[in-house]
Amino acid sequence: MFKFIYRFISYKVLLIIITIVIASCSVNDKDAFNIIDEAKRILLNLPEKKDAEVFQKKEEEIVKIESTKNALSEKEIINKYPKKINIQKNKSLKETEIKKNVSKLIERNEPQKVKKKETILLDSEVDKKKKDSQRDYNIGVLLPLSGKDRELGALILNSLEMALFQINNKKINLIVRDTKGDPLETRKVFQEMVKENISLFIGPLYSKSLVSIEGYARAKNINIFALTNNINLAKNGIWVFGIDPRQQVKKVIDFLISNGNKKIGFLFPQNSYGNILYETVLSSLNRYGLAPERVEFFNDNIQSQQAAAKKLAIGFEKFAQNIKEIENNISEDPDSYDVNNNFTKEKPLDSVFIGASGQTLTILASQLQYSGVEPEYVTYIGTSSWEDNSILQEPALNQGVFSATMDFLREDISKTYIKAYDTDMPKVGMIAYDILSLLSIVLEEDNEINMQYLLNVNGFVGLRGLFRLKTDGTVERVFQIKKIQKEKFITFIEAPVNFLVDLN
Repeated sequence: MFKFIYRFISYKVLLIIITIVIASCSVNDKDAFNIIDEAKRILLNLPEKKDAEVFQKKEEEIVKIESTKNALSEKEIINKYPKKINIQKNKSLKETEIKKNVSKLIERNEPQKVKKKETILLDSEVDKKKKDSQRDYNIGVLLPLSGKDRELGALILNSLEMALFQINNKKINLIVRDTKGDPLETRKVFQEMVKENISLFIGPLYSKSLVSIEGYARAKNINIFALTNNINLAKNGIWVFGIDPRQQVKKVIDFLISNGNKKIGFLFPQNSYGNILYETVLSSLNRYGLAPERVEFFNDNIQSQQAAAKKLAIGFEKFAQNIKEIENNISEDPDSYDVNNNFTKEKPLDSVFIGASGQTLTILASQLQYSGVEPEYVTYIGTSSWEDNSILQEPALNQGVFSATMDFLREDISKTYIKAYDTDMPKVGMIAYDILSLLSIVLEEDNEINMQYLLNVNGFVGLRGLFRLKTDGTVERVFQIKKIQKEKFITFIEAPVNFLVDLN
């Protein structure tokens, strides 16, 4: 039996020590991995009191963190921090019982505001002759820490720092380099690091940067855990950890068909991402003997987006007039009109998929509604890119549904991140967190990172839910269906708790 455990260790000054799961169990054909139902007991380790003024010294370490005291109440600790669960087969422990057991082991403290100050020391700033004797496995990190994407790069690095400090794996040494968000710079620093015998990397962030190094990486047998979601770049040894849009599209198409929706319209961006969505839609619908009812592509400007939405909405104004006539007929003679039959037959579309996020999503949705595509007539659907609070105020998206990764552990760590860094943890930062935690667990188990050990068919549980690495470089995930209701995201259909089929 494999056991994989995220061990998050922090100090009482910055973070109270509690542990988390990233686990996998070998099961037979009849059993399936379930993080809740198979949990056996809670294991908790409390640290000795110590001041945490410096994460690593400037001339000897890669990362430095200075922080003020942070004490949490029992209730806050239970709600904000994850648990370390020893996974065993055929054992059961509900989430509420997990929290109850944890609460018995935690000291009571008054909550205080965290004031976080940090300094990032890149490899170029460190005396390369002085290595931390406790950290003997170098992992390269490629992020844009300057240029237009520097803010996002810094947020991702924060996620890695938090993971590194919480798991407290003394074997790991992060060697961070600034790619400046530029493919040529990425290739330059990547080749320099490979010459320094670094054979495993987290990043880069963007597909163009990944393209610039993939050939060299494969020639040198370098393993890359990329943060992009461009699955076209996935290969054995180059894992694409960004959330695969193909898997999400399949999930929402299956949801629509299971609910009787067959007349589906699609709005896609006019780029490579939109092409991937379109190709996936065609193959997903083909499984049901269907084809898209309508498809429109839009460019990255408001005029194009409004025009695409108007084209998709053709026929809905006439449909609205027919609805009024139906209502009049019903009021005059309720038996003279087959409402359900004619309503379905005359409706141009019964659902609309919008492959967009943020402001673009709200522009498209509002234009659709303005053109007569009311939420009461159609089901608005999308992917996890919808899960952004900025869209909750858009009336057209009320009752809309979308696919999303499971968030069993996400809320706890997100709150911890906010207290430490005074900002939200980006979703791509969660992915980086999961990657580093996974690599740490493998090192704990084997004292080396064996790629075959990572290809566990049962998968692992992280902040972005259950996932498993595939031999072709893709990362398979499970998805739930979420719904927008009363300006909130609610879980509409729970995600599967295991992988029922091995797709290797």
